[in-house]
Amino acid sequence: MKNKLLMLLCALLFWGLNSSAVELKRSEENLVDTNRYEEDYLFAGESLEFKGEARDLFFFTEQIDFSGTSILALTGLAREIDVTGNVNNGVKVGGRTIKINGNVKGTSFLGGEKVTFGQSSQTTGDTFVLGRKVTVSGKHRGDFYAGAAEISIQNEIKGDVTVHAGEFEIPEQGRIIGNLTYHSDQELSAEEASRVTGEIKFEKKEGGPFHDNFSDRFFSKSIWFVLLFKFSFIVFGLLVLLFPVNKLLERQYTRKEIQSHSLWGLIPLFVYPSAFLVSIVLLITLPLAVALLLAFMPIVFVTKTLGITIIGGYLAKRFNFRSTSRYLYFLIVVILYSLLSLIPFVGFLLLVFVTSIGCGLILSALFNKQLAEPTVSSV
Repeated sequence: MKNKLLMLLCALLFWGLNSSAVELKRSEENLVDTNRYEEDYLFAGESLEFKGEARDLFFFTEQIDFSGTSILALTGLAREIDVTGNVNNGVKVGGRTIKINGNVKGTSFLGGEKVTFGQSSQTTGDTFVLGRKVTVSGKHRGDFYAGAAEISIQNEIKGDVTVHAGEFEIPEQGRIIGNLTYHSDQELSAEEASRVTGEIKFEKKEGGPFHDNFSDRFFSKSIWFVLLFKFSFIVFGLLVLLFPVNKLLERQYTRKEIQSHSLWGLIPLFVYPSAFLVSIVLLITLPLAVALLLAFMPIVFVTKTLGITIIGGYLAKRFNFRSTSRYLYFLIVVILYSLLSLIPFVGFLLLVFVTSIGCGLILSALFNKQLAEPTVSSV
């Protein structure tokens, strides 16, 4: 049985890696990369200074300083994100501090405590921002959607603007060439409103962001469906953890091990869609395509459960919580994960991160050894 699984894994890797090459990088220290890559670029480690060029760049790190070029998108999670380079298909990131000072084209999703578009930034395309404080000091072309406690538009935006904020301002240097729809504690002054060329719609927020139509939102069918789905996942995860093989999750993993599992686990995430498409095109492999389709959700649920449990063990060790219960590790993180997953796009990044950790753990178990550290390896 094990040999069959390994053969299937190798087949999937062959199909996927022939359809798109991937450069894998990992470093325990600050990595400075000035090379040019024609393939996707994946990084997991302490920090990254990327000054080269890649097709798509994905990262899970503490800090990233991107001054290079991404032919497509820049995607990932980090505590501090600084973009001074060129991105041609949008920035999709989540972090504590996000600074955009480069040229960005395409649809972007940004979520962080503080999001700043610097004076030198040039952004084109629809942009969605969620944070505590959002400052737009650079020029923007395209529709702009933002939700934050404080929002300040200090340069020109050509496009419609939709804002949900506690404090919202358009200082003297700010200008909106388009329509403005905003929900705020206070209405703009006449002078600020004169800096908007299009139609202005204002709705005062009273009693906080959850006051208006709270009962309608709470009792809506969509909310109950989301809650039911998340509850079913918690139950499913606890059932998965009942299997004795999951006792290895009672070991508290280090951050280095988590990053290693995450990086290796990203490979199956890239391979799976490619293998599915190839299986459809080749008629002889249609049964495999059906099997891959039916197995998708169970695989996501299982790998997400493993990833969440590993992160729970890491946090328990970090905060000196004396327990070796894999069930408790899972419950510690799954509640926080469920809340954060409600944030647009940030939830998707979290899903990729935790499932990649689970996939990496499974790969390690299949090969019965610790996966090698992919410091400068390429696939």
